[in-house]
Amino acid sequence: MLCVVLTRFYFDVTKNTEQHARDSRAVSVVRKFGNMQIFESVNGFYGISDSSQTVIIEPDWIEIPDITPEMAIVSGRLENTVLTGGIDYEENMILPFVFRSMKSLGDGWHLGIVDADGSCILYDRNYHPVFQESFSEINYQDQVLRTEKDGCIFQYDMSGSAPVLLSAELVSTVLGEYLHWKISNQVYLAELDSKDLRTISHHASAYMQMLEQNDFSALSEIAAIESVSSLTKPGLLGGMQFDSISRFSFSRRESGAYDFSFRLAYQNESAEGTAEVHLYFRKHPEFHMLLTAADLQFKNAEPAALE
Repeated sequence: MLCVVLTRFYFDVTKNTEQHARDSRAVSVVRKFGNMQIFESVNGFYGISDSSQTVIIEPDWIEIPDITPEMAIVSGRLENTVLTGGIDYEENMILPFVFRSMKSLGDGWHLGIVDADGSCILYDRNYHPVFQESFSEINYQDQVLRTEKDGCIFQYDMSGSAPVLLSAELVSTVLGEYLHWKISNQVYLAELDSKDLRTISHHASAYMQMLEQNDFSALSEIAAIESVSSLTKPGLLGGMQFDSISRFSFSRRESGAYDFSFRLAYQNESAEGTAEVHLYFRKHPEFHMLLTAADLQFKNAEPAALE
């Protein structure tokens, strides 16, 4: 009920135009959708009527860019801002009026741009959200969707009824160094979604920071419970400095674990060398991706560094 009141109060045409009475007479039909049509009224606003000219949605709206059997996408002025949302044919709010624009990308996909922060939300042909998150940028061309958020880029094949992940490009911060990594192996991408991959990236960064700071108090948040004690390696990176990261690899082991590996160049007071790091992840049905094992192999290091 609150949504209904807000919609009808804030977007009332009489308040927007200072007219004292609504005039629903149609001047012209703008577009037809089946047995419904968008019309422009004598007051310059837009509404929807059926094939018998019965008004279904009053002409209170600055724009009506699209209608479906269940709802209409409409734009109205809230104070000094034009916002877009969705209402059903009893004028109840279905999509919140938070968008600066709502446009078709083609092939039945729609892009909503949130007015407050410019974030992007993708909708299907029925205006159901495709992903349970927003993005900083969305691009669509030739049935390929490109999303970007927090430096992570995912590309999807959109030729079917649901997105199919084509490639993933992520950024991890490991001991102050940036690791840019990309996956295009279709076997792995069929098994893992964008959330899984971002979780792996975050957990890899978090675990390496725990090793550096020798603080494992938050290890249970990223690791399988049965693995926490074996992952605790006090003092493993004590006294070391790291200046480069390279040779990233992502693969699946025969055990089913995913191997996230890279090479670190390091130096300490008495030696310098490289460390081969292998972090192993498993996908748990309830907890998604969790760290289950770690293997660090030091080369050209003093024996103390191997403890």
